[in-house]
Amino acid sequence: MNVFIMRHGEATTFANNDRERELTEHGQDEVIGMTKRCAKDFAAVDEIWASPYIRTQQTASVVSTIIDKKIVTHGFLTPTNNPDSVLKVLAAEDKTILIVSHQPLVGTLVDKLADLETGRYRMGTAAVANINLPFWAMGCGELSWLYQPSD
Repeated sequence: MNVFIMRHGEATTFANNDRERELTEHGQDEVIGMTKRCAKDFAAVDEIWASPYIRTQQTASVVSTIIDKKIVTHGFLTPTNNPDSVLKVLAAEDKTILIVSHQPLVGTLVDKLADLETGRYRMGTAAVANINLPFWAMGCGELSWLYQPSD
């Protein structure tokens, strides 16, 4: 099984609240660049799962336009949600999922799924990780790659 984990692109600093922060032009460019870089791998994606926050919806929309995959919005993909709850939902799926979410959730998911030292790998804006799992369980995956927009 495969899971892709992507952090949203660069977002504006200010908004009425955190949920309403939008992608900057640079953030959109980051997402376009990373999606094109990962397009061959993303061909395996069955669905894009995204947080309901505006910046993740915009990120997922850019990715969806490029790879022509459906977006499913999930309230459990917000920045501070428990990664264990995400895993429970993933475990019920028989699909390759691209998760589009926020720090610290995305970094924690990568660390926990692949049993990595906490915080060892930074998930910058628009970063994408690919984790191979023999089955859905924390610590059982292998980090295949993690790309940053600047790599």
